[in-house]
Order: sequence, then C-alpha cells, then structure tokens
Amino acid sequence: MRNKLSLYIYAAFCFAVAATSCKKFLDTDSPSNFTQEYIYANSNEAVKGVYSIYALFNQDAFTSRLSDSFIPNTDVEVGGVGAAPDNSRRDIWSMEATDANGDLRTVWENAYKAINMANIAVEGIEQSPKAADASMKQLLGEAKALRALWYYWLINYWGDVPFKLKPTRGGDSLYLGRTDRGVILSTLIQDLMSVEPGMKSAADVEYGVERVNREFVQGLIARLALCRGGYWLYPDMAMRRKEDYKDYYQIARDYAHKVIYDWGRILNPSFAAVFDNESKWIVDSKSDVLYEVAFQPGFGDVGWNIGMAVDAGDHNYGSGSTYKPLTPSYAYSFDTLDTRLAKTVAFIKYDKTLTQAPIAVTSLGIGNWSRLLMPTPSGPTSAKGTGINWPIMRLSDVMLMYAEAENELNNGPTGDAIAMLKTVRKRAFSSDNWAAKVDAYVAAVANGKEAFFNALVNERAWELGGECIRHYDLIRWNLFGKKIAEAKAKLAQMGENSVNGAGPYDYLPDNLFYRIKTDKTIEWFGSIFRKNTVMPPLKDSPSKGDNPNGYTRASWMSALYNSTTKGPADYILRSWRGYKDETGSAPAPYILPLHSSVVSSSLGTLKNEGYYF
Repeated sequence: MRNKLSLYIYAAFCFAVAATSCKKFLDTDSPSNFTQEYIYANSNEAVKGVYSIYALFNQDAFTSRLSDSFIPNTDVEVGGVGAAPDNSRRDIWSMEATDANGDLRTVWENAYKAINMANIAVEGIEQSPKAADASMKQLLGEAKALRALWYYWLINYWGDVPFKLKPTRGGDSLYLGRTDRGVILSTLIQDLMSVEPGMKSAADVEYGVERVNREFVQGLIARLALCRGGYWLYPDMAMRRKEDYKDYYQIARDYAHKVIYDWGRILNPSFAAVFDNESKWIVDSKSDVLYEVAFQPGFGDVGWNIGMAVDAGDHNYGSGSTYKPLTPSYAYSFDTLDTRLAKTVAFIKYDKTLTQAPIAVTSLGIGNWSRLLMPTPSGPTSAKGTGINWPIMRLSDVMLMYAEAENELNNGPTGDAIAMLKTVRKRAFSSDNWAAKVDAYVAAVANGKEAFFNALVNERAWELGGECIRHYDLIRWNLFGKKIAEAKAKLAQMGENSVNGAGPYDYLPDNLFYRIKTDKTIEWFGSIFRKNTVMPPLKDSPSKGDNPNGYTRASWMSALYNSTTKGPADYILRSWRGYKDETGSAPAPYILPLHSSVVSSSLGTLKNEGYYF
C-alpha cells in the first residue's frame, strides 16, 4: 500500500496554517485558533488537525535525529566518535554534549511544536459538538497518543521537563518550570487508558498501522508503564525507581496482554520480511508492526542514514549508509543459527557498481532496511527521501514486555512468560533447531527470576537491535553503565585475543579473506566467525598479476587492537568517552543539558543543574 499522499498534503496544509516559528519553545500561539470551531466541527475537518501532528515526523529533528541518530551509544548501536568533542551529534553519542549543541535545540523545539499541535487537536475535539462520534473518539486517541509519545522521548533525554496539556495562546505564561517525570508518565498513562476503549484497531482505521490505532495505544501504555516502573537518573547522579513500581508493571502486563490476545495478531513467519516490506513500501497491518511512521517518497531518511550501505555511482538507487553501526561484540553475540543475524547485521556494503564489498568491523551496518529494495529507484544522485517507513513498535516487542512484567510480578517466569519467549525465538530459528535453540534454551533460563530477566535482556537485543530503542531499555533496567563496561571489556578482549592467539576469543579472525564472484557478490574464504587454519592464495601475491582469482586480505578483529600501545583501539576508547567508570557501577550520564537558548529564554525557570553539568 502506498496511498499516503493525501495524508501528507493535509498534514503540510495544517502545519502551514497552524504552526508558526517561535523564539521560545512554548511560544507556539497559532493564528488558526480562531477557526478551531470550524476545524473540529466534524471528523472530515478534524482529521486535518490531527494529521498536522503527524507532519512533525517529517522534520529533520525526527528523521535524521530522534528516530535513529540521536541516541547515546549503547552495547548495540554505536556511532563513530572523533579524537575530541566537536559539538555535533557525536558528542551526544559519546555522552559529552554541552548546552551549545545545536541538535539539542532542534529536537527540543520540534517536540514541543508537536505537543502543542496535539494540545490544539485534543482541545478542539473535546469541545466539538461531535465529540461523542466514533470517528472523533479515534482522532482524540491519536492526538493523545502522539502527545504521550513525544513526552516519552523528552523525559528519556532530559528527565523532568515542562508539562502542558493545553494549547499555548497569547497571554499564557511561556515560562514553565520542570514537572517530575513520574507525574508526567502517570498522567499520560491514565489519559491513554481513558481514550483507548474508543479507538479503532489497525484493521478498521484508514491507512492501517501508518496511523495510531488501538492495539498500538495499548502497547504504548505498556511501554510508558514500564518506564514509570523503571529506574531514572536523578540530578545527584543516582539511579532510583519509585516505591509503587510494581503497580506499573501490573499495568504493563495487563495492556500487553490485550495487544497479544485480543486482536488475533501473529508474528510474520519471516523476521526479514517485516523490514523488507518497509523497504518495498508495503504496509502490513496484520502481523508484527503495530505502528510505523509513514513517509511518502521524497520524505524520510530510513535507507539513507540507517540501513544497508550503498555508494552512489553507476546505478539509480542513490547512496545511504548507517550513522549508528552495530558493535562487533553485539554481532558476535548471536547464535550463528539465528536467522535474525543475517538480516540485522550487514557485514558488507554495495559499491558504486552495486558490487558487494567488505565493511570495516567497526562500521557493521544495520541491514534491516535497504534502498535497493525500493520499488522505484530514487535516482543516481538521491540520498534522503526514500519513503521507507520507520517502525515505532512491533508485536514481538510487546511479547517480550509482557514476559518481563510477568517475571517481575511473580518473582519468576510464569507459563505465559515462557510461552512469549519461546514464540519470539521460534521465529528466529528453523523448526529443526527448536528442540535445542528454543525448548532447551528457554528451559535453562527459566529456572529463576534473575536468569529469565537476563535472558530477556539478551533477547530484546537480538530481536530489536538496530531499531534504536536499546537505550530506553537500559535506562529503566539500570543497566546502562554495566552494559557499556561489558561491551568495552569484551571488544578489547576480542581484538587482543584474535591478534595474540590466546584467550577466550582467540578463535575469532584477526583478518578476513574475500574475493568477488562473477555475480558481484562476495565470497569469504572459510568463515567470518572463526579464524582460518590455512592461508588462502592471495591475489597479486607475491607479484602483481599473480593469482588473479586469489583472495584479498581485509583487517578484521585486529582493528580493535592497537599494536603500538598493546591496548584497545581508539574505537573502544572513544565511543563511550563520557562514561568514565570501567567497572560499570556508576550510572551512565545519559541526561542531556538544555540548550543555552532554552535556558536564557525561560527567564530563570529552567536551569542546567545537577547531572554534573
């Protein structure tokens, strides 16, 4: 399905009418407010107001920042960091951002524009004489869910933030202080619980999962509840959670249960097909995806700044790569029989002639999306604007949230929790491997609360890696610092062991050997997962022209080792530079400072205090 043009024509129209540029982040007074009674008099007009909220996903603040390139480096996705801070998004990746970083202002302002758009729509619908109509209830749910989603992102980056549920108009105070994020989350959860029953399922709403629907809102309630029941970083640099956290695990359990059991959804039998559908512009509203941000061709950066790397050149597909590659420690954590590995981790790229080429071990691509699968190539000079949708939530995510909540509430895994983990793993392995990789594996980790929880931590990495939600999980689990320390130690060992031939990772290849076949695909000598015991014939060795069908050597795990210092390579030393604790005991400093312009325009109501700012 690719019938989204009308959605974004309306969205662009409403955005142009309703939004104005602002000097202060809350100064979003709309010149269209005088027409609010007309706009929300019926659902045919009201839908335009709600679509204006979706329009904010088309801004750079979301497409090339918040969605996938704004997150700090984790144990899964890691963006390349330079020799010194450079006041770019790389400083966010390394947890070194200052209040002068322009990306902070860009995302903050876009978030509050979207929230104000949602506030306008909510007020208009609630005051409409048609508010009781089924179509208006659906629109109200969409507006409230989109508002909640933006607040969820804000609190995960900035902690306590200004909280407003009414549209800003002339005469309103523009100088709001911070509201406790616990209050924000509790309010939003109750807000969504009140509107969810009046919403339509994806099967019954126009555009399906390209619009917010009932099962997604149920899943969003579960996600917000786990965040409310999880840990947060406080200004004194301590991680804590509220005493009533189990109340929110119960909410998460109950609403995840609704998603799983009330709608007859099943996982797509093919993990790869979930993402291939998005690359092919196919919208599947019946299986995995609960909600995905819709991008018309010409919009969206999926396949440009995340996905299979393609060099510009002698073809019509343009260019793209992955800003936030996957760590080698993550890639090599997969069971080699896990079918998700081949889709998630891209060990190769495509050059200017669409010939496969090796990729650096420190630049492992996220292979879920590929611009080469687009039904209509976007042209040789194209880059952005692929029209590939971005998933916000999938069914397997909810299944694992459900298993997590069941495990926490019952002090160990229940039968339902075990069934969810098995369901996710069954798709990951061929049926002839289920006995060992599903039944035996799950039985071994289901012998206690901690073991099962740790299995879920790993499973969420393997199932959701590359979708850029890992750091939200690590925050609420209070595992961010620990996982950084583990990743650094493992990467250092992988590099040193592979080069020196001793240690637990001595079997990993320090170099790889490859050649290109006539069909332009790459052929590895031996395995990329184990060191070769014999040396292959090398191309142009010992002299140029020798062994024309020989192999080429490429540095691999050796790139993780500095042979001069006899220690970790710069990649390991720089990627998490803002986190200083090698033991992983200290909290990761994931909270961002407010941009200096936000502080100055608040006239003293907002400050950068605590968090070592």
